Amino acid sequence: EFHVAPAEHLPVEDGFATRVMCTEVLEHVDDPAVVLTELARIGAPGAVYLITVPDALQETMQKEVADESYFRHPNHIRIIEREEFAELVSAAGLEVLSQEGYGFFWSIWWAMAWGCEVDAEVDRPWLAEINHPALQRWTEAWHELLKTPEGRRVKAGLDRFMPKSQVIVARKP
Repeated sequence: EFHVAPAEHLPVEDGFATRVMCTEVLEHVDDPAVVLTELARIGAPGAVYLITVPDALQETMQKEVADESYFRHPNHIRIIEREEFAELVSAAGLEVLSQEGYGFFWSIWWAMAWGCEVDAEVDRPWLAEINHPALQRWTEAWHELLKTPEGRRVKAGLDRFMPKSQVIVARKP
């Protein structure tokens, strides 16, 4: 089944889902707590949730370089801090199993894309890098770093410092 519906009112019965994904949505809605409560409603006991939002540090950096429309409705209308994210999920009645960040590469990539004034499609940003040498070189430098003996360790540290996204895995008791 496929439904197009507001996140605050999902046309799904209570306790229907065993797996729920909500990725990069909460920063767009008027009240993330209402959406999370709705997601908790549709989960069966024991349901597992994968929920992501942009990381607050990365979003704060993007405010310095992105077009102002990036932070206006229907785009990002809020920045969700790391602690706030976990609190929102817990307040909806879900148990947070893990919270991590990933995607430092994309944090820098998007800042560069704004600076290079490329027209990147949000769902396929890699197409823009074909058209701009700065993005090509950033991608090449990143891949070269990952090939080094310390590359994966450095990546993990950067992902913890300024991830593109925060990820929570949660469970409905």
